[in-house]
Amino acid sequence: MQPALSSPRLLVVGILLSLALIVAQRLLPERRLDLSDAHAGNFHYLLDNNEPETAGSVGWVDESKLHLQCHYTRPANWQACGMGFSLVKEDATRGIDLSPFSSIELKMRFKGPTRLIRVGIRNFDPRFSKADDTNSPRPHYVNLRVQDLGEPLRIDLNEFTVPEWWIMQKNHPREYNRARLDNAIQISIDIPDELTNKTYEMEIDHLVLHGEWVSREQTYLGILVAWLLGASLLSMHRSVQLRQRSRIQQREIDALMTRTRELRVAQDELRRLAAVDELTGVLNRRGIEQVMAELENDDEGITIVIADIDHFKQVNDRHGHGKGDEVLSRFAALLATNVRASDVVGRWGGEEFVILCRGHKLDEASALAEKLRDRVARFDFDARLSLNITASFGVAVALPGHTAEEAFKRADKALYRAKSGGRNRVESASGSEPVSTFL
Repeated sequence: MQPALSSPRLLVVGILLSLALIVAQRLLPERRLDLSDAHAGNFHYLLDNNEPETAGSVGWVDESKLHLQCHYTRPANWQACGMGFSLVKEDATRGIDLSPFSSIELKMRFKGPTRLIRVGIRNFDPRFSKADDTNSPRPHYVNLRVQDLGEPLRIDLNEFTVPEWWIMQKNHPREYNRARLDNAIQISIDIPDELTNKTYEMEIDHLVLHGEWVSREQTYLGILVAWLLGASLLSMHRSVQLRQRSRIQQREIDALMTRTRELRVAQDELRRLAAVDELTGVLNRRGIEQVMAELENDDEGITIVIADIDHFKQVNDRHGHGKGDEVLSRFAALLATNVRASDVVGRWGGEEFVILCRGHKLDEASALAEKLRDRVARFDFDARLSLNITASFGVAVALPGHTAEEAFKRADKALYRAKSGGRNRVESASGSEPVSTFL
C-alpha cells in the first residue's frame, strides 16, 4: 500500500482544489470605484483659470449629470476647460493607491471644435510634491480622439505617461519622472486645445475604475506556492525512505534526473522551433514556409503578397527600438485584422511581412494589398508622436506548374519595383496598373 503522502487521491484533490481556486478567482466580483456616482459622496469640481479678466466662463449646465459648458472670449496665458474628481479625503497629501486597478472606463458626450480629449491623473509624491502647490504632484496623461467617444472606452492605466513639459519644467532627477500611481489624488478630463472664441460641452455618463480583488497573478502564485510546499513535504518524506533503499534505486533516481534534464533540453528546442513570431504574434518565417508548402499542393493554388514598411529604420533611429517594436506589432495586427479569413499572415523577417492567399486570382490579391496599403497609410500608430507609417507591397501568383518559391521571388521583385517607384504603392508581378480598393 502506498504511503498517504504519495497517494494518487491527494494528487487528484490538489488538482481539483487548484482548478476550483482558478474558477473562484474569475467568479469574484470586480473591484470598482465609480467616481461619477453622485450618491457615493465623490467630490468633483470644474477646471478653469479663475481669472475674470479673460472674459471666459466654465460652468455647469447640469451638475447632477456632470454636464458643463466652456466659452472664453479673450485669450489668456492659461485657460482650462474640464472637470476634476478628487481622490483625497481629509489629508490633501493622501490619495488612493491605483495599483489594484487595471483600467478606467469612460463614457461621455462631447461637443466642440477639437480633436482630442485629455484624461489625466495627478499622483502626490512626498519626495517633491507640496500640498500648497497644485502643479507639484506628478501628472500622467493619455489623449483620446473625439471620434472614439461614441462608445464606452476602457483605458488601461499603463497607457498613462508623464508629459515632457512637466519633466522639462520641473527638472527632477530621472527616477522622479517615472509613471507611478500609488498615491493618486485627482483624475481630470479636459481639453488640451486653444479655447478662445470656441464653445465646448461635455457630459460624463460614468467614470469607473476597474480592477480585481485578487489578481490572477496572485492566485497562480498562491497555487504555485502551495504545490511547492506540498512537493517539499513529499520530498522530505521520500528522502527518509530513499536513505533505506539500495544503490540500485539511487542509480534509478539519477537516471530519472538525467532523463528530466534531457526532456527539458528537448522542450527548449521545441520552443525555439515554434512557428509563431514572439514579437508580433503572427507566424514566423518557419511557419510561413510550412503553410506555403501546404498551399502549394492545394488545388486552389496560392497567391503571395509581400509587405515591407517604408523607411522603418528612421522609426528606430528617431524613436528607439522599443517604439519600432510597437510599430511592428501594430502593423502585424493591422494586417491580420484586415485580411480575409482564408488568408495567412506572417513575419518574414525585420519589417517584411508575407500574406498567403488561397487561389490564383491576381486581381483579388492585388486589391487586398491596395486595401492594406490604404489602411496602413491612414492608421494612427501613436497618438503622441507624428509617425507617418506607409508600406509597399509586391504581389505574385503561383501559376500551374510553378512552385510557390518562384512566385515568392516574383513577388519580391514586384516589391522592389514598388520601393523604386516611390514607395507606398502596390505592384504586381505582371506589372499591371494600380488596382481599385479591395471591398
